[in-house]
Amino acid sequence: MTDSASPKGAVAGRGWFPLLQRVVDLLSMPALALLTAFVLGAVVILITSGRLETVGEAYWGLLRGAFIKQRGFSESLVAAIPYVLLSLGLALGFKTGLFNIGVEGQFYMGALAAAWAGQAIQGVPALVHLPVVLLAGAAGGAIWAGIPGYLKAKTGAHEVISTMMMNYIAFRLTEFIISGPLRAPSGSTIQTPRISPAAELWALWDIPNRLTAPLNALTLSLALGFGAWLIARAAGAGGQHAPDGASAHTGIGVPVSPFAGLIARITHHASRHLALVVGLGVALVSFVALPPLTRLWWPFTDEYDRLHLGLLLAILAAVGVWWLLWKTTIGFELRTVGANPNAARYAGVSITRNIVLGMALSGALAGLAGTVEVIGVSICRCLPLFFSSGYGFDSIAIALLGRNNPFGILASAFLFGAMRNGADLMELNSGVSKYIISLIQALVLLFVAAPAVVRWMYRIKAAPRAAEAPLTRGWGG
Repeated sequence: MTDSASPKGAVAGRGWFPLLQRVVDLLSMPALALLTAFVLGAVVILITSGRLETVGEAYWGLLRGAFIKQRGFSESLVAAIPYVLLSLGLALGFKTGLFNIGVEGQFYMGALAAAWAGQAIQGVPALVHLPVVLLAGAAGGAIWAGIPGYLKAKTGAHEVISTMMMNYIAFRLTEFIISGPLRAPSGSTIQTPRISPAAELWALWDIPNRLTAPLNALTLSLALGFGAWLIARAAGAGGQHAPDGASAHTGIGVPVSPFAGLIARITHHASRHLALVVGLGVALVSFVALPPLTRLWWPFTDEYDRLHLGLLLAILAAVGVWWLLWKTTIGFELRTVGANPNAARYAGVSITRNIVLGMALSGALAGLAGTVEVIGVSICRCLPLFFSSGYGFDSIAIALLGRNNPFGILASAFLFGAMRNGADLMELNSGVSKYIISLIQALVLLFVAAPAVVRWMYRIKAAPRAAEAPLTRGWGG
């Protein structure tokens, strides 16, 4: 009997080493792609500047700007938040076999819907207004993405072309509405009216002041409770199904006493609601404890720090997408349609419904990213005429670098946010144009999208891998 067939070998196969090896395999190609991109970026800086010292000055400035200078780390997080939401939307589309290249347009439409909902409703508390604005932004992005999704499902129109065209319609439509029907009546700047203070996404430094109002404390406690419920569900707190009969069975099929079966059913029903209990408990404790605790001590005291509660929203979105894709029937159907639509159709899965749903969910996340920029980041807490800098297109590289895994996307989005935030100080520190960061990001996208190039450069043998959902399908597919 071989070791692999023995109990000892079976235990070893389930140990920490195979898991560690899998993690290393997953991270090796993105890490090498990043390393290669930065090395080639250094070569470009050396050639254009003619000085080796400039390379060190540029990268040291990038590091200082992203992490070390005052508010550098928090500004990197602020830049990463929309990247997380947009990249999650792209990854969800990729898992469904769709290349939603229109997230930039959906970003705009979500921001526009949020700006309208934020100023159209007045006099309601944050408990009502903030969720309404978030839902409005998500709905704006979902509807805009659902149109090419429907065209793809019904006519075979390729989503790359239709979403790209929808981008330009979104840009021009947003400019028209901001300049005309939704333009603020006062002021020379072309922008929408300021949203209601109740619709703003709170800065972290301002939370102690906000929590002095009981309704605001209730709003935050419910948000934290929802987050705890979502994490508990994603962690498998729902429990396993117990037998429905009068008696339970042991793992080897031997029936146990009716009393033990009753205990098993009680435990099963309790575990099914454990996530809800966790969420309600966190909400209750937060409502009672957070206001006095934040007044006694709060780590965020810099009133010029822009880090806001969108960070919590981005983390919860990553957990939610992971749970949706790998722990729900909807996610299983989406992944099945993405991996093999013919097999999905044979199994009775609706291709049309899942394509439209996948695109709509992808657009909803992109719309949330635009919403966060309006209600949490913009100085005027409004939608100015020019407000986006290509977040949607950068997010394609982030989703690929994160291997379309929600938690990988959190890390890669933070990396891109840090590069975006540190680029200005890099230019100041060394004289190297900050747009070298765009070159490095493009190289990252190139090497992640073409891993064979990286394997060839580093003489790495390709390992056999299971089939994955393609990024996009053929025309009419």
